[in-house]
Amino acid sequence: MKKLLLLLFFLPLLSFAQNIKGEVISEKTNLPIDDVNIAAINFNTFTLTNENGEFTLKLPSNFKEKDTIEFSHIGLTTLKISLEDLKKTNYKVSLQEEIENLSELTITANSWLKLKSKLAFTKLSPLKHPISSFGSCINDGKIYIVGGSDSYESNALEALKAKNINSEDPRFVQKYLDEIASQSSYSSISYQGSFLIYDIKKDSWETSEAKFKRRAFNNLNYYDNKLYVLGGKRVSKTGKYQYLENEIEVFDLNKQSITIDKTYPHQASNAASFTHKNNIIVLGGSIKSTEKGEKEFTNKVHFYNITSGYWYELTNMPIAMETSGTIVDNKIYLIGGNNGKLLTAIESLDLTTEKWQTEGELFSGFDHPAVTSNNDIIYFFENRKICVYDTKSKQLKEYLVELDVKSSAMYYFDNKLYIAGGTTFINYATVPSANIYSIDIDEFETTKPNRIKVLSQGLNLAKNN
Repeated sequence: MKKLLLLLFFLPLLSFAQNIKGEVISEKTNLPIDDVNIAAINFNTFTLTNENGEFTLKLPSNFKEKDTIEFSHIGLTTLKISLEDLKKTNYKVSLQEEIENLSELTITANSWLKLKSKLAFTKLSPLKHPISSFGSCINDGKIYIVGGSDSYESNALEALKAKNINSEDPRFVQKYLDEIASQSSYSSISYQGSFLIYDIKKDSWETSEAKFKRRAFNNLNYYDNKLYVLGGKRVSKTGKYQYLENEIEVFDLNKQSITIDKTYPHQASNAASFTHKNNIIVLGGSIKSTEKGEKEFTNKVHFYNITSGYWYELTNMPIAMETSGTIVDNKIYLIGGNNGKLLTAIESLDLTTEKWQTEGELFSGFDHPAVTSNNDIIYFFENRKICVYDTKSKQLKEYLVELDVKSSAMYYFDNKLYIAGGTTFINYATVPSANIYSIDIDEFETTKPNRIKVLSQGLNLAKNN
């Protein structure tokens, strides 16, 4: 009985995380305001209002009654209010129009209306030959590419659809077989062993005399002026079979020589890999594939200590999958992926604690996006969409761009994004691309996002445009 009384006595003093729900309206019109930024000051907690002016904000357990919540929106006066006072308003907030510098605000509002619907890009000097699914990295203004696929894969079903022949047509089976037979003459699986170097400042490509194993769906990591080519798969001499690569090729940029490391425990295709301090971390990928294209995936995570030469295992991934990602502040971020279906989450691995966490859900699934980062911002691209994810505010923005490319690579350098290679779909076939494009980071300030949401709240807080 005494324990129960003691618990009841201290219960009001205990603090719990809480969700607060409310509404933001215009003081002038009484209409709801969407896309209002709401932040718990001095706490890493953010959200936005939806189209009805409604919001949900998750406050941490140590957020006190006197702590401040900020409401801000372009063209409106920023409001800072304590949680205690917010409760007195029944969580209903009204924002005023800014009176000062009204002409300047009008210009800002008009410029918002004039924002472009799609990102602009610049086409640069193309690759020496079309290629996709290669290993690549960037260092000191140079992009290095090793391996990759220059395969041409036709699609008989898409060709029949274009000819208005569907499965209900009595001729469908025969037409399908005929289409496969006609396409087999120009469908091919081919992997490269070339070493390509792109000088960003000169906008020029160089083909090295060094020759690597012909492989694709591989990785390339840079450390101490050496390139590490690992993973992926190769095609048999007959072209009928494909095998996982079990050796690492190490290229010394000073000596221009290749050495072979025969120890590689993470044999997989389309794995993700990262250089972190003096380690190379490799995770996920596919380890088997049937003739029908059904894959078996791995959730293993290995890291290679370059200075000692030893391999170690880290905590397994929550999901076995092919994936890609980047490192920000001792954290690996994996974007989407494929485990037999498109995945729609951002998963993270804290390299200090070895703890996995789901950051939140994407707007849609990403198969194998091109991913890069700068400071706290992650950029990822696939098939006409570029997303920008702020790892601090947890805000995710989606932008549209007229680049119909998959299985490419993307790099950040000197306030620009560079997208290289990949595959496109032309004449009912998947073909490699030789194109490389640049997108100025300032484009994201002059282009209207297609969608916005805050992952920390798991809410889709903006409408499609």
